[in-house]
Amino acid sequence: MATYAPAPARCAVLAALIGIWLTCCGTAAVAASLSGRDVLIIAKALGFLQPAPHGGTVAVIYDSASAASRADAADIVLLFGDGLASAGGTVTAKAVTAAEVGDGSGYVAIILAAGAQAAPHGLLSISAADELVRSGKCVMEVHSQPRVEIIVNRAAAQAAGIDFTAAFGMLVHEI
Repeated sequence: MATYAPAPARCAVLAALIGIWLTCCGTAAVAASLSGRDVLIIAKALGFLQPAPHGGTVAVIYDSASAASRADAADIVLLFGDGLASAGGTVTAKAVTAAEVGDGSGYVAIILAAGAQAAPHGLLSISAADELVRSGKCVMEVHSQPRVEIIVNRAAAQAAGIDFTAAFGMLVHEI
């Protein structure tokens, strides 16, 4: 006859294993202002730009005066890994300051890390910060939890010269 540990002991072991798993596997996705799923949505959304880029680099802009913003940018870059499929190409990410990105040449879009405020015109700017999109400082906001939600500031998109396909307009909430 087999003997088992009492129920409270099994629960404690299970809780410890879950804690170890989250520590080892879940830190990048949890720490970043954007999740891995958010980043996948962003990569797919680039395919709805007119014209759609066939791969390239996304600049992840951080506030150089903030260690937390720099860490968020690094976490977002990690979520891109070796690159994500987008519009028939591969999109990678690079953490940069607003000064380093300049006019945006060489980038297909920008993501504003937590605390970053500056976005060059002419590029699709993306953030998880609702206030940046609502104020027009950023074109697009992406969230995948609890459900997928993409918000596009129409005036900011027009000011930046960003055009999306008609199909994308049916998938997003425009403000």
